[in-house]
Amino acid sequence: MGSEPVVEGPGPGDVDELGDLGRMKNLGPVSAARLRSVGIETPEDLRQVGSIEAYVRLKRAYPFETSLVTLYALEGALTDTHWYALPERTKAELRIRAARRL
Repeated sequence: MGSEPVVEGPGPGDVDELGDLGRMKNLGPVSAARLRSVGIETPEDLRQVGSIEAYVRLKRAYPFETSLVTLYALEGALTDTHWYALPERTKAELRIRAARRL
């Protein structure tokens, strides 16, 4: 009697557990969770592997959910640019480089 209910905090995989990845420009909790599932745990990991490698890993793991916008979003996250503001030339170069890897 009189005891208060136990309220648990966020569990593994919840937004609070995603760390800094989900706070990078263009990336949210879903993107962060998917990146973590392919071995990219932190913004530093993303910087080390680069947008192309990250995109290739995501495309292989989530082929139907991963679009070119994902590629642009990853590049934008690394350059602190909204994906839609990337120059067309940059987008074209990213598409070519990614196509060579897939």
